Amino acid sequence: MENIEGEELRERVNILKKLRETLLKQREKFRIYLEVLEHEERAIADGDLDRLEAHIAIEKSIVNEITNFQRVIEPLDEMYKKFFPESEESIPKLKESLERMKSKVIERNKRNQLLLKEKMELVRSEIKSLRMNMQVTSPYANIGTPTLIDITT
Repeated sequence: MENIEGEELRERVNILKKLRETLLKQREKFRIYLEVLEHEERAIADGDLDRLEAHIAIEKSIVNEITNFQRVIEPLDEMYKKFFPESEESIPKLKESLERMKSKVIERNKRNQLLLKEKMELVRSEIKSLRMNMQVTSPYANIGTPTLIDITT
């Protein structure tokens, strides 16, 4: 009986360590994602399409990693709740920290999307004004209505 309890205790500790480690990694990914969004905001404001494209590629990979972490966290969290129904101190704090970070990321992402939409509208209006200015007019467009007709052949 004592051996089972010791084995169960080791299993619980391993689950707890793995969950904490995964939550910390995910929090770090969110922090990196926030930094990328800040740089992305500057690239949008500056109109630097090359930098913006690079930041979007980085953003996609980070989002994929966060999604993968979430897939690992969910089963670990269920096992954690099963083994630690009374709840261990550090895990709820980590989860709260993750939620705050996630909220910041969502807020920053929305702000960048609005900024990008504004920038795109500005570029569209510039393109439209360029098209209007570049219309070639015929040299005969403003000569008026002819009054004499040449009927000689």
